[in-house]
Amino acid sequence: MYYVNSRRSFSDGACAHFKNNTSILNLIHHKIDFDLDACWTFTATGHGKGAGDGIGAVLKSVARRATLSKNILMSNAKDFYEFSQKQQLETARRSNKDIPGVHIFFLESNEVEEAKNTFLKARSEKLRTTGEKSFCFCSLMSVLI
Repeated sequence: MYYVNSRRSFSDGACAHFKNNTSILNLIHHKIDFDLDACWTFTATGHGKGAGDGIGAVLKSVARRATLSKNILMSNAKDFYEFSQKQQLETARRSNKDIPGVHIFFLESNEVEEAKNTFLKARSEKLRTTGEKSFCFCSLMSVLI
């Protein structure tokens, strides 16, 4: 069994993340919400793609090939999720594994809105009315490891 004790994210194109302040607001509260330390490292656009980018690219590539060669129609995110989940389970079975290598999750838009209203709205309001600010610092050493 594996235990996660921290979350490290790497992104390029940081300007998009700062346009949507909820990403940074979530990062500030990550320890409180999940009892996990979190660090987000931003790099220049187009420099250094991470493992998540590669996994996403493979999932999208497999889905695209299936839509072109097998006449499978994927018209929304739910279709993509169901196809990808099924494909991952089939790949695991072919490798004699019980658990797929990639775990895929899907959230309905109402779940996202509920979380937004439950957590982010209260945080944004608190920040707006009290001016309370929190900061997240990441040590250079933890980023290099």
